[in-house]
Amino acid sequence: MVTPRLSRRREAWLRIAAAAAAIVLVVVSVALGASLYDGLLLVLFVGVLAQVASLPLALIRPRVAAMLSIAGALVIMGSAHAGEAPWPWAVTTMITQMLVVAALGYRASWLLGAGTLIGVVALSGVLALLVVPSRDQESVAGNLVIFSCIGGIALAVGILAREWQAVGRQLQRERRLTEDERARRLVAEEKTRIARELHDIVAHSMSTITVQATSAHARLPHVDAPTRHEFDEIAALSRKALTEMRSLLGVLREPDAPVARTPQPGLSGIVELVAQARRSGLQVRLLGADALSDDGIDEAVGLSAYRIVQEALSNVRRHTRGAAAEVRVHRDQNLDLRITNQRGTDLSGADQASHRAAANTESSGLLGMRERAAIVNGTLSFGPTGDGGYEIHAVLPLRAPTETERK
Repeated sequence: MVTPRLSRRREAWLRIAAAAAAIVLVVVSVALGASLYDGLLLVLFVGVLAQVASLPLALIRPRVAAMLSIAGALVIMGSAHAGEAPWPWAVTTMITQMLVVAALGYRASWLLGAGTLIGVVALSGVLALLVVPSRDQESVAGNLVIFSCIGGIALAVGILAREWQAVGRQLQRERRLTEDERARRLVAEEKTRIARELHDIVAHSMSTITVQATSAHARLPHVDAPTRHEFDEIAALSRKALTEMRSLLGVLREPDAPVARTPQPGLSGIVELVAQARRSGLQVRLLGADALSDDGIDEAVGLSAYRIVQEALSNVRRHTRGAAAEVRVHRDQNLDLRITNQRGTDLSGADQASHRAAANTESSGLLGMRERAAIVNGTLSFGPTGDGGYEIHAVLPLRAPTETERK
C-alpha cells in the first residue's frame, strides 16, 4: 500500500527529474540550434528557455505549460531554419515537446495533451509553408509525420501512467475499506459474544432470584402476609425480566449456535485454565494464585479476566512453540493481570514471522481482549518485551460499572 509519505516522495523525485531534464535540454538545444541551424542566438535562447521551462511547469500548471511549449517551439523553428538538418522539428525540440505532451497526459486530461499535440503540429506545418517555402516539402512532411507519431506515443504513455496510478489508488481505497470492514466485523462479533456471555451471567442470577422468591413460602412459613406478598411481587418481576432477557439472547445468538446452559467461568477458573495449558504441553507458571478468588469480585469482571488469560495462552501456543509463559496476578484496589511469554527456542522461519505479526498487528483475539477489558471499565495493553517476548497487561476493576455509571 502506497502511503502519503511515499506518494509525496515520488512526486518530489518526479519534479526533480523534470527540472534536471530541462537543464540538460537547455544546454543541448541552444548549442545544436546555433551550430547546425545557424539560429539567432538570443532569440533561440528565449525560445528554448520557454519550451524547456514548460516541462517542469506541466506538473503544476498544465494549461500554462501547454501554451508556453507551443510558443517556445514555434520561436525555435522560426529562428533556426538554415542548414540541411531535419526541420522544423530538431531532435532536441522534438524530445522536449514529447516529454511535455507525456507530462500533460499524465497530469491533466487527455484532451489537453491531444489538443497541444495537434495544435503544435498544425502550427509548425503552417510555419514551414510560410517561413521557409524553399525547403524540400517531402522532408518537412516526413519530419512532421515522425514527430506526430512520437508525440502520439508519448501522449499514450502519459495517459496510461495516469490511469495505472488511478487504478492503484482505487485498489488502495478498496483495500482500506476491506480492512476497516473486517475490523468492524471482528469488533461487532466479539461484542456480540461478550454480550451473550454477560447476559447469561445476569440470566443465571435472575433465575436464582426467581427460585428463591418463589420458594420463600415453603422455606419461611412464619413470615407475615405483607412479606409473602412482597416475595410474590419479586418472583413475578424476576420472571418477567428473565423472559425478556431470554428473548434478547435469542436475538443476539446465531440461529444454529448452541445455547449456553452452564454457569460461566470466573476468576477462580484461571487455576484450572493454567493446569489445562500445562497438560497440553505449554510451559506456564502461575504467580499470585492466592488472589484468584471469586469473593468480592463481580462475575462480569471474573469472566473478562478468565477470557483474557485464556486468549493470551492460546496466542502463546499458536505463535511461539517451545516458549515459556508466565501468568502474574495481583489484587488490591484493582485486578492486575500480566501474561508474558518468551520467544521459543525452536521457532521456524514461518513461526518467527507469525510471532512478529502477532506483535505488530491487532488480531481478532487482541481486539476481543481489549473489548472485554473496556466493557467492565478496565484497560488492556500489549506489545513486545525487551527480550524478544510478548506481554499482555490488563487492569480490571473489582466491580463492574452500573448502567448509570456507564452513561
